[in-house]
Amino acid sequence: MKFTILNKMKPLATLILTIFTLSAFAQDINQAGEVYNEANQAVKAGSFETAIQKYDESIKIASQLGAEGEQIVSGAKTQIPSLYYKIGAAAYKAKKIDEAIGEFENAIKYGNDYGDAETVKKSEKIIPKLYYSKGNALYKEKKYDEALAEYKLSNQLNPNYSRALWGMGLAYGKLKNFDEMDNAFDAAMKIAEAEGDPKMAIKIKSKGKKVFQAEGAGKLQTQAWDDALKYLNTSLKYDDSDKDTYYYLALANNGKKNWDEALKVSQKGLDLSKDENAEYKAKFYYEMGNAYKGKDMNDKACEAYANASHGRFVESANYELKTVLKCN
Repeated sequence: MKFTILNKMKPLATLILTIFTLSAFAQDINQAGEVYNEANQAVKAGSFETAIQKYDESIKIASQLGAEGEQIVSGAKTQIPSLYYKIGAAAYKAKKIDEAIGEFENAIKYGNDYGDAETVKKSEKIIPKLYYSKGNALYKEKKYDEALAEYKLSNQLNPNYSRALWGMGLAYGKLKNFDEMDNAFDAAMKIAEAEGDPKMAIKIKSKGKKVFQAEGAGKLQTQAWDDALKYLNTSLKYDDSDKDTYYYLALANNGKKNWDEALKVSQKGLDLSKDENAEYKAKFYYEMGNAYKGKDMNDKACEAYANASHGRFVESANYELKTVLKCN
């Protein structure tokens, strides 16, 4: 008799357990939905950090509900990467660069985890610009080593970002590492030209010419002819039509007794100066006179010195004409 009663009670117990399980399941799915809706409201209110927390919470609840919770899980995962991007954008606008970088990195992480390729792409594009911005701030403070480190990070993340290489070149220049400056500028210029960015290419060429020309001219004052030639020839790479560079090259080559090369660059300077007056051209003729004199070609030296007898070269040219060479 007892066995019969127990057998009759089993279906009842199973029914009660089923009702309890369904009730708990319904409670969980409702809770997940409520939390998900709270996240949506937070997004509308612009409370993106709160929204992320709520979406995370809804994922944890709904992921335990199997197929019934998949829609909530999927919807929450769709929102999270773009919210990190928006937080990063707001931080960037507020000039909180380090914070912005961290949020964009979160956007990349969760974008990869949750399949949001577009947000990943946008975040990866902007982070190098933020490191470049950090480098610029440090450069303005004359913290050139630290600026260089930030520019390098930008370049590592996007090797085709010409501005990072431009910044590296500027920092190397301030640190007197001119070989690396030239390498960085050269790479930046190629990228800028390939991407159709003429303004950046012009900036690089202008700065490269000025820096290397100035360094070369400085080496002339100490008669460091080889160094002068190195920097001046590098300057020509950035602007091969600058008349002063050819004049400095003539000085350096005459200093090294490279007479033929001195004549060559002096003539190039004259060719570029065809619209200038005689006083301007005098410096090139004077160096041609020095080169011809070095080659013992006195007739040509006399001719060159005669053409050089203008402006500030009058006294020196006349000395060569009358005293040294005794030209007719």
